[in-house]
Amino acid sequence: MFFVVKRFAPFACVAAISCLTGFAIGNSRVATAQQSEAVTSVNPQEKVLYANLYMQTSAEYRAVCQQIYWNATEKVRARLSEVPATETKQPAVVMDLDETVIDNGGYQSYVDRERTTFQSKTWSDWEANYASEVKLIPGAKAFIEYAEANGIAVVYLSNRNVATQAGTIAALQANGLSTVNIESRLLLQEPGTSSNKTDRRKKAMEKYRVVMIFGDNLRDFSEDFATPKLDANDTAAQFQAIENRKTKVDAARSHFGVDWFILPNPVYGEWEKPLGANPRSKLRETSLK
Repeated sequence: MFFVVKRFAPFACVAAISCLTGFAIGNSRVATAQQSEAVTSVNPQEKVLYANLYMQTSAEYRAVCQQIYWNATEKVRARLSEVPATETKQPAVVMDLDETVIDNGGYQSYVDRERTTFQSKTWSDWEANYASEVKLIPGAKAFIEYAEANGIAVVYLSNRNVATQAGTIAALQANGLSTVNIESRLLLQEPGTSSNKTDRRKKAMEKYRVVMIFGDNLRDFSEDFATPKLDANDTAAQFQAIENRKTKVDAARSHFGVDWFILPNPVYGEWEKPLGANPRSKLRETSLK
């Protein structure tokens, strides 16, 4: 377990004793016996508490996002100048939504409060019914408005579900983003299909001249960055997968900051998959004593 859990162990013991003596501790909606179990168990979100706090509270995170979107604004001017005069397709930028354009910190706060993990049911509820609580990633709105003002179509390519499309559109509207012709610009995941975005990305490229792609996961740019299925206890294969992804990033370095822009997301993503059952084993070794 992570060191933070150990640090909170004394509190867990006190809470357990209080519950046994009949005091109601924790969420009042839960019966006392259930409270005892919930409070004394390890919160699965403890491992990403500081990652969530970094994204929700730090000025540094805000600065990084503003920096990325400002640089993209400067770069898109150059990208447009490279479009041949004979080009008939409208220029476009393809943008992932979650943690690239829209901020789902509220959902992360929910799973932390409930001491649970991501679940399709609660995530669908969040998508469908909590548009008013969805925020924007710093810098995203200014970039999108600049692009649209200069005749660039903004295509949203997301693994949000088609079934909750209305909630996603409502979230964009609630944050003041244009939803004109949104049905043709919103490429969501069909129920029961893969999270692979390749076909939908090709669809956008067939209709538009795509000059930039934005995402918080390398798979937003190419499936070449996908992590293969790994045994949770196969440490050697996990290390190999980690190194392979880094090598592929190095090979694609000419894209980053030019036509690919990646936003930071330390809370979840493809990067988690090679960590396996013992994430601490992936920390860099040191001779420090």
